[in-house]
Amino acid sequence: MDDRKKGMLWGLVVGDCLGSPIQFTEKDSHPLITEMVPCRYFNTPPGYWTDDSSMAFCIMDSVVRLGHYDLKDIARTFVRWYEDGYLSSLAYAFDVGTATATACIRIRDYDALHNGFEDSQGNGSIMRFAPTYFLNGGDKENRIPHEISDITHESNAVRKTIDLMMEICADHLLGKRTGHQSEYATRETVNNSGWAVSTVQAALWAFHSTQTFEDGMIAAVNLGGDADSIGAVYGQIAGAYYGFSAIPERWIAKIKDRDKIEKLIADFLSVTEKITENN
Repeated sequence: MDDRKKGMLWGLVVGDCLGSPIQFTEKDSHPLITEMVPCRYFNTPPGYWTDDSSMAFCIMDSVVRLGHYDLKDIARTFVRWYEDGYLSSLAYAFDVGTATATACIRIRDYDALHNGFEDSQGNGSIMRFAPTYFLNGGDKENRIPHEISDITHESNAVRKTIDLMMEICADHLLGKRTGHQSEYATRETVNNSGWAVSTVQAALWAFHSTQTFEDGMIAAVNLGGDADSIGAVYGQIAGAYYGFSAIPERWIAKIKDRDKIEKLIADFLSVTEKITENN
């Protein structure tokens, strides 16, 4: 179980870093990605994460600093990342989605914790999903994951994708391969856009069409399009199933500030375990 929990969080980061160099590309219009390579679009070296990981780190950082869940502090930590580059791989925030940017401004100016509207169905909530799973503490209503999602993407459709992710990861953390199948039967039919619904379905396609974490990740990120977020979502669901030990060391070794991320993840899992025990 510990290996799977760690794999779920590290899988997010690995998928983000692997997919970043080819995001915004058409399917099959890019070289095959199998290793960490520089991202020319953002001018980042190999292993530099984008907003997917930064926002997940913000959630974990808030919980570790405070020792408990505080929605307002998580929202304000998002603003700190957006304005000051806190927990970014560069000195500033980059690859920021429109809905997220608007939400951060509203948090800063109005302390708004509900942002977006029903059509705000981008994948900004599910790309950073993993930490919210561990904060949920078995609540069948998924209150905390919904609250954190609503900070930037308040949408019933997005909440449903959160619920689906909760079910998939709950099975995987128990070592049970999810019964949820992708709506995409073939690679050609996979929608690689930034829509939350299609991103989860793309990740499920990569998961069910392969038998190892590595093969699935390569299949996921090489869909192109919103490749970093497809990779991050695949990394979460596959990491929860295969575990951290299944993630290739050569990928982990290339990630910037590996030791700091390792500590943050360990500290976060420790605090969330205590929170769950106390509840």
